[in-house]
Amino acid sequence: MEDIAVYILAGGKSSRIGTDKGLVLLSGKPMIQYIIDTISPLTKTISNISNNDAYIVFGYPVYPDLIKDKGPVGGIYTALSNSVASTNLILSCDTPFVSLRLIQKLIDNCKGVDVCIPSFKGRVHPLIGVYKKKNTEVYKNTIQAKVLKLMSVNETLNTLVIEVGNEFNENIFTNINTENELNTLV
Repeated sequence: MEDIAVYILAGGKSSRIGTDKGLVLLSGKPMIQYIIDTISPLTKTISNISNNDAYIVFGYPVYPDLIKDKGPVGGIYTALSNSVASTNLILSCDTPFVSLRLIQKLIDNCKGVDVCIPSFKGRVHPLIGVYKKKNTEVYKNTIQAKVLKLMSVNETLNTLVIEVGNEFNENIFTNINTENELNTLV
């Protein structure tokens, strides 16, 4: 298998939860640590995209957004700009239960496409996906054009959306945005 780099997007404003989501404790462990633990068997090329230097404590490079306040599109642009790998796994820090089996399925299906992302019960999850470095300029250009909706950008590329249905448990797509959502898991 070709080299793959992993970028965890932890640069969001976290306005609904009130604090940096990746650092929020879930059963005594920072949410981002769940993701790091899951992907460590896959690669040691792990980086965080964040404007918060506190993420350096996890032992991986931290890259601040190249263009500030542009959401996930800006985070993906920053990740692809810093990557030396042609294939990049992009994960959001607030999806702590993502599985290696799902990630492997995306990697196995990414050949010949620009983006490979899952859909579960009709809902697309673009922040669990494989993104190709060759499209770095596409993300930069869409930021400059003020197109910041990630799915709008991905629709301009050769994007494969894989419906994963019943082969995966719904909880691996859990996205934690509020204190109430966090409290239901503890």
